[in-house]
Amino acid sequence: MKKEQKLYDRFPKVKFYHPKLSNISLAAQIGEGTVIHSHVSIHDTAKIGRNCQIEAGVFIPNGVTLEDGVFCAPNVVFTNDPTMAVERSKWHPTATLVKSGARIGANATIRAGVVVGTNSVIGCGSVVLKDVPDGATVVGNPARKMNS
Repeated sequence: MKKEQKLYDRFPKVKFYHPKLSNISLAAQIGEGTVIHSHVSIHDTAKIGRNCQIEAGVFIPNGVTLEDGVFCAPNVVFTNDPTMAVERSKWHPTATLVKSGARIGANATIRAGVVVGTNSVIGCGSVVLKDVPDGATVVGNPARKMNS
């Protein structure tokens, strides 16, 4: 059975654009109504809620959870190891949580262990090293909250 058919069978209510060009684990959890574009990498223990949009080139490793309605613009990168541990035998992914309705701009990088708040916005190219409060907009490197 072809890889793309396995994806359609495992996730029948998820829309995939060019699944041959993506690396999506059949062990991942992906909610109904989610749209996944090409060149996306989703690892085994990643959890993606319902009605999310994952644009081209997004990297979602083990330990990352996206709640419902999250938008990831092209080339968003999540990390799962805040210390780049040398002893791989003792390593476990660090949990990262993106709460419902959050929007993450193109080329943003999210450090492992961060919580991105409900309905928050992360600007394009931002490097998020700390938690983002609910409803906040953060931009820059390192990402800082904009005045409201």
